[in-house]
Amino acid sequence: MEICLKSSIFKTGELVKKFNKDLTSLKLEEKEWVIDKEGVVGCVKDIQLNKIYILFIDIKHTGAVKLSTTNSFPLFKLHFQLDGNWICNFKNKEKSVVDVLKGMYNLFYIPESKAKCSFHQLHQNSIEIFFTEALLQNIMGYCFTGTSQKLKNAKLKKEPYPFFKGGVLMNEQLVTVVNDIVNCSFRGVMKKAFLEAKITELLLISLNINAIEVVEDDEVDELDKVNLKEVEKHIRLNLKKELTIPELSLLAGMNTSKLKKSFKQLYGTTIFKYITSLRIEKAKELIQKEKYTIAQASYEVGYKNPQHFTVAFKKMLGYLPSQLKKHTSQILYMICLSDFEVFFI
Repeated sequence: MEICLKSSIFKTGELVKKFNKDLTSLKLEEKEWVIDKEGVVGCVKDIQLNKIYILFIDIKHTGAVKLSTTNSFPLFKLHFQLDGNWICNFKNKEKSVVDVLKGMYNLFYIPESKAKCSFHQLHQNSIEIFFTEALLQNIMGYCFTGTSQKLKNAKLKKEPYPFFKGGVLMNEQLVTVVNDIVNCSFRGVMKKAFLEAKITELLLISLNINAIEVVEDDEVDELDKVNLKEVEKHIRLNLKKELTIPELSLLAGMNTSKLKKSFKQLYGTTIFKYITSLRIEKAKELIQKEKYTIAQASYEVGYKNPQHFTVAFKKMLGYLPSQLKKHTSQILYMICLSDFEVFFI
């Protein structure tokens, strides 16, 4: 059983990972590749846990980057796109093109196949978590995959299957768990136990959502899907402006009722909730990374009244934007007592 990654970003041109059945491993194995080539800088890192394989990609580039993948056995992949957009074409078939946009995630069934992924934005930051159906059913139960007719059809046709149409927007709870995984400071056995627990938590939170019901709904027409993606792009580029359903329906070329229904089918949430999520996430980024004041950030994402922004922020994330300004640190103390190690954080 193996996964092969091919790209010019690797010094050897490819990265081949071999696994035991069901990705079984008794120990933690990890490796990091520092990328410093003309037009591409960053790193690629992988971690092998018991029945779980994690691939971290964090690169900055001036041109398009392509990555070919081959897997010799069926897999499930939970993909989190932290920055940039991920586009993947399986078997070079147009109908087998899948993508995950910035700030979103999706669960995929991937048959034994070859695929070509491309990154076009200047910054590509993603986390891909691979596992078999046995692990997924052990955590989520048989019914999660066993009763899906569309998944059964995909398996028979050996085609990829995205569980959520258009992907699902990452919420604050998921972002926190993802950050815990990325910033894990433990080593050895402690790190293995910590990461396996966090991956289980991540699966439970990300997959135990109402969006699962969307999977079995009527398919969104392909032309409507193209128009809805234009609407989504328009929203992202115009968060500072007032966005109305009538305006967006004209852009989509459909009436308001169809727009609202089709958008929820494709993106798993209502238009206004989607817009609010993007605005809050953008404002959070401006406050934390660009050092904007709360008033400045709220204005930049379309809120004329900072108090309205604060209410929306608190409702969505569960805490006030002023708390972003507070920085806390943790100190780990370890006391060794004969055969025991006691940790205080």
